[in-house]
Amino acid sequence: MKPISIDEFCSLKFLSDVAYSPSGNALCFAVTSADKVKNRYVSNIYTMRGGKPVKLTGGGKERGFIFLDENTLLFPADREEKDEKNRDISSRYYRIGLDGGEAELHLAFPIPTHGLMPLPSGDMLLLGTTAPGFEELYRGDEKLVSAYKKHAKENEDYEEISQAPWWWNGGTYTKGAYDSLFLYEAKRKKLRRLSALCESVGMAKLSPDGRYVYYMKSAVKPLLPLAAAGTLCRMEVGVWREEVLLASRRDLDIQGFEPAKSFVLVVISDGHNGLNTDGDFYSLSYEDNELTLLAAHGEAIGSSVGSDIRYGGERALKADGDTVYFISTRFDCADLFRLENGNISRVTDWDGSVDSFDVKNGRVTAIALKDMRAQELYDGNGKRLTRFNDAALRGKYVGSPERLNFTREGTELHGFVIKPMGYEEGKKYPVILDVHGGPKTVYGPVFYHEMQYWAGKGYFVIFCNPTGSDGRGDFMNILGRYGTVDYDDIMAFCDEALRRYPDMDADDMFETGGSYGGFMTNWMIGHTDRFRACASQRSISNWLSFRGVSDIGIEFVPDQNAADLWGAPDKLWERSPLKYADRVRTPTLFIHSFEDYRCPIDQAYQMLSALISHGVEAKLVAFRGENHELSRSGKPLHRIKRLDEITRWFDSHRAK
Repeated sequence: MKPISIDEFCSLKFLSDVAYSPSGNALCFAVTSADKVKNRYVSNIYTMRGGKPVKLTGGGKERGFIFLDENTLLFPADREEKDEKNRDISSRYYRIGLDGGEAELHLAFPIPTHGLMPLPSGDMLLLGTTAPGFEELYRGDEKLVSAYKKHAKENEDYEEISQAPWWWNGGTYTKGAYDSLFLYEAKRKKLRRLSALCESVGMAKLSPDGRYVYYMKSAVKPLLPLAAAGTLCRMEVGVWREEVLLASRRDLDIQGFEPAKSFVLVVISDGHNGLNTDGDFYSLSYEDNELTLLAAHGEAIGSSVGSDIRYGGERALKADGDTVYFISTRFDCADLFRLENGNISRVTDWDGSVDSFDVKNGRVTAIALKDMRAQELYDGNGKRLTRFNDAALRGKYVGSPERLNFTREGTELHGFVIKPMGYEEGKKYPVILDVHGGPKTVYGPVFYHEMQYWAGKGYFVIFCNPTGSDGRGDFMNILGRYGTVDYDDIMAFCDEALRRYPDMDADDMFETGGSYGGFMTNWMIGHTDRFRACASQRSISNWLSFRGVSDIGIEFVPDQNAADLWGAPDKLWERSPLKYADRVRTPTLFIHSFEDYRCPIDQAYQMLSALISHGVEAKLVAFRGENHELSRSGKPLHRIKRLDEITRWFDSHRAK
């Protein structure tokens, strides 16, 4: 048996965008793989024929498709030679039949667009970018396009910031741009703006009968607080007059919606646990817009089970008639559930994670991490429909996470242990503790590449879900308590793991984590010397400075700390790992990305300089062209470099 290699993720296939045709007779999905040679990701669209997947496209950049009709797909791509001056702003869509053949250019728009919604008339609704000062770019006037390109070139070295957030992780400076709702009139081949200027439309969906388009809007300048960021509106197709239905506020946060056959499902939270409060299900009447509680839920919508072998979009909520299907994370797994007549029932009960799904006439197809495999397609009964990843993992050591449950001060805690490859009882092995991000996420029994790589190199790998983690209702509430009960939970988990697995070497332990896990790494090294070396990734070190630089900092910091810079700065400093940097003795590696705007790189700089100032061995490896998602969707060679740096750091600090 061979160990999982450092580049094993390049041999895996990542599935996304699973969707049924309008009648449900056809199924399509996207398959992505990492190309190490060209240092990029390659995505193509597949369909299921006779129970076997068949590749439809071969351009390597095809995802995010929609069905134009029962036998035709429409997908965004760039297969034409475009004039250089239009290259950055126009968008093109191609059509291809499910029987294959060459894809043909079907639509072209003068602005970036997404979220296309075909109408029975042949027209189309879509979201498109509005640029301040050039609000009429969507009309396609060549003189205005040239003026925009000239303006962009002349001002490429400058940023004018007058709103917050001014950047988004995974993107860049917003330059004040926002999305508007447009109608594409097929006969005129023209776009028509439907939403108001200076109002950003973040989500839009058609009602099943095609009568209404529902959408969420928010003010552009300044942006509303994250906890009250949207107003639910609708327009009647053909009338195009906006109706304001429901506005978010602190105690009524609209987290999502889904048009069903006879009502609109709306997910609403009351904010009692801050920004991370999970919502309940309400119905909004089509006729009188009456809002009625359908079912109390109070659990996460979607999968928050961590993994590093995903790529692409997911669907977490879908109406099939008046039955609503949704993914929800419970304890340490994510399953598919059904809401029908006000009652919630479980559709799947799998160890792992349902990552995405579609449903038509009660028939479910899901993309899932199941049975310690990489992603595959499954039906609603758990039958595996594809075998994309069998060959890649055949003959490789994949350690099964062993659950480790225990109680601390009356609270049940749980985590996992992966034994090293070739484990022999009575022999001592080094240990790596891995701390998840969030903190409102979970670790579960799924394939995690970095963990399997370390197990293949002879490490025990341990990981847990401390207070603040998802999947257990109010267990996720850690407001104002970062670095307290969560830290104690993790330390207790380490103690319990060492007690139950005596072959773990307590003198040869290491730790790493990213995002919240990076915060916890920074916190740990200031509060314990039990680890021989640590690796802090995309971390937070100083809540006072983080507030003003993160794309979510203005709201996230006072919300999560129950304190703000004005009025209670001492509380923020008390919860900042940087305060305790003078206590650190642990050699620490910092991994960060220059374009990480979620946890900006200044957080690593501050911690690094503090450790160096106090004579602690420390190192920073920073990646250009990467953001907060480096470990999950960064360029393949960068992901390999990141994992190699962490592993070599640990190896070099092993007990002799």
